[in-house]
Amino acid sequence: MGRPRVPTNILKLRGSAKKHPDRMRKRENEPVNNHPIGKPPRFLTAIEKKTFNEIVKFSIDGVLGEADRIGVEMAARLLVKCRDIEEPASAAEQNLLYKYLSQFGFLAADRSKLSIPAPKKKNIFDVDELPTKRMVFSKGEWIEREFPSRGNNDDDW
Repeated sequence: MGRPRVPTNILKLRGSAKKHPDRMRKRENEPVNNHPIGKPPRFLTAIEKKTFNEIVKFSIDGVLGEADRIGVEMAARLLVKCRDIEEPASAAEQNLLYKYLSQFGFLAADRSKLSIPAPKKKNIFDVDELPTKRMVFSKGEWIEREFPSRGNNDDDW
């Protein structure tokens, strides 16, 4: 079995990021949450819904999204079963929960493996809104004129 990956924050504390910046390039885009996972499914029991919300609350921003809902649902059910004192979960179920939590970045070594793309930088030429008016020189003076709507043809100019 290979050596576990060292979390990025520990590498930064050690100074490895400054000493070997080329090694850190693959870890540049660590998680930022863009799409929240949403509310727990209606068919879960009350305790499973609380556990679902607990997992979402403790997750790293940017890791869980809508596509992870089924996995978080399964992890919530397994966590409820693992916490049950009267009928505890089997070792196989505990290992499965551990795998889910690992995949969701709940372990330090696993967080360093997560990467999401950085948000697109804004270009100064990007236009959020198209102008509705323009200045036109007419009869010896500048006047403000409305742009034609999209449905109009070029004759309106």
